[in-house]
Amino acid sequence: MAFTTTNFVNNLKLACSYFPSVSEVSRKVGINRQQFMRYLAGESFPSRHNLRKLCDLFGVDEYELLMPVHQFRNLLRLKKERDDGLVKLPPLLPPLLQLVQRQRAELSKNLGYFHVYYLSASRPGSVLKSLIHIYEWQEFTLYKRIERLKTPGSKGQAELYKYSGMVGVVGDRLHLIDQETLTGSELTHTILYPSYRNRITYLTGLTVGVSGNDAHRPSASRIALEYAGNTVNLRRAIADCGLFTPEDPAVPLIVSRYLCQPGAVDGVGPLQALPL
Repeated sequence: MAFTTTNFVNNLKLACSYFPSVSEVSRKVGINRQQFMRYLAGESFPSRHNLRKLCDLFGVDEYELLMPVHQFRNLLRLKKERDDGLVKLPPLLPPLLQLVQRQRAELSKNLGYFHVYYLSASRPGSVLKSLIHIYEWQEFTLYKRIERLKTPGSKGQAELYKYSGMVGVVGDRLHLIDQETLTGSELTHTILYPSYRNRITYLTGLTVGVSGNDAHRPSASRIALEYAGNTVNLRRAIADCGLFTPEDPAVPLIVSRYLCQPGAVDGVGPLQALPL
């Protein structure tokens, strides 16, 4: 038996020992059990495709599966220690994350900077204008949001809150879920109607979260995202954010009417008045 094949057989047997049975390994990797037994006996070497499937299952690279067995044993031991320290995901989450990964093309036209408008829960009667940046990271669509709590003409330093989240499409709606990054005490879920136009001006929908003050009251409000561009002057864009009255020129009139109309939560939807 060749040196490479000997290493492969010994390492394959060792990797299989971490599973309840050889049958489970062959089933998980999608290789016929009879063929798999030939690999274990050294009678056959897997094709490049099947070798890649084995490596994906064991979480190793191809060259690692061909290492001397004592090196491979140490590698698996370290990998198991790392895996034991990871948070175990419930069965529902991996398929959901895979769904989000496949939607990159669908979400690509929503990339860029938007000014966000919604009724403030901690400052009743005010419209909170913030900035959001939607961008791609590896196979996901993520975003960062910055809130600046300051009213025009007020003295003192503005309060800044930063949020990080992920965008996905479920049920023909855009779902944005984020967490406040400084204290981790806020979680926000925003549902938007997608735009079917090539050029987006506004996205509208509903945002649900808690107030930013110590009371953390649950709240819901209509929300509007106004496209600002693929690139912006960040200093100026953030300076434009703050707390405003609905009549303030910083809030577009069409947005103010959308946010403040009667039934501002029930039956929320995209209005024909907004150039979506």
